[in-house]
Amino acid sequence: MRSIIRLSNQSNYPGDTSYGPKKKNPNQKNNLPATQKNMITETEQKFNSLENLIKMIVHEIRNPLTSIALANQLMQQELSDGLSVTSVTRYSDIISGNIFRIEELLKDLLSANDMRGLEFDTVDIYDIIEITLGKAKDRIFLKGLDVVKDYGTNLLINGNAEKLSLAFLNIVINAVEATKIGEGRIWISAYRMNDEIKLVFQDNGMGMEPDVASHMFDKNFSCKSKGLGVGLCHVKEILEWHKASVSVVSEPGTGTSFLITFKASPR
Repeated sequence: MRSIIRLSNQSNYPGDTSYGPKKKNPNQKNNLPATQKNMITETEQKFNSLENLIKMIVHEIRNPLTSIALANQLMQQELSDGLSVTSVTRYSDIISGNIFRIEELLKDLLSANDMRGLEFDTVDIYDIIEITLGKAKDRIFLKGLDVVKDYGTNLLINGNAEKLSLAFLNIVINAVEATKIGEGRIWISAYRMNDEIKLVFQDNGMGMEPDVASHMFDKNFSCKSKGLGVGLCHVKEILEWHKASVSVVSEPGTGTSFLITFKASPR
């Protein structure tokens, strides 16, 4: 069965409240003085922000850690077959590169863990996609995937390249994880239509059932056994800050497609 999910640039999207943390009883603080209520509220907000930051850090460093683990696993497997110098160099570069990537991620996430004060510039979607694929190249290589790209011209928008690259990377990594080794393919296309920039990420992975796809952007929801439920939720947050919309089409056994629409910068 095919499922289609659409999200506008507004933050109130439909979702099943049974997913995610239970809401606290708002009457619990009613009998407290106003000063204490404010202190409790501020403390709760700080803890929530800290929890979100920790989850985001754990989620983001999993990607380079997975690349390190896969590179090590393949290197061990090839040792019995007489590992070539070229392979040793390739796997060594993957491991050292992803260790550096973890260090950079920690610096970036600790210094910019929210969207306040986010600086926007005129950026090219083509450049951001290429940067994103550069960050994902090890996972793509280790999984044996093909990436098919189709770019139009004049793909300028007003945005933050670092945050958009983080959002795109989450979508690409999800596509990598959803496909089979040696059989996967990811299609990426970007084109201008009037005053909008359309960006499509499509894969031939396992796809999703409707009940899963309908909650894919929910906070703390994940269909992965050890997932934290922050990846696509953070993608949604980043796109909303860019006043972009996203629609998702997913079909079990066929794959998933994301269509992201941005307002184009003036020509």
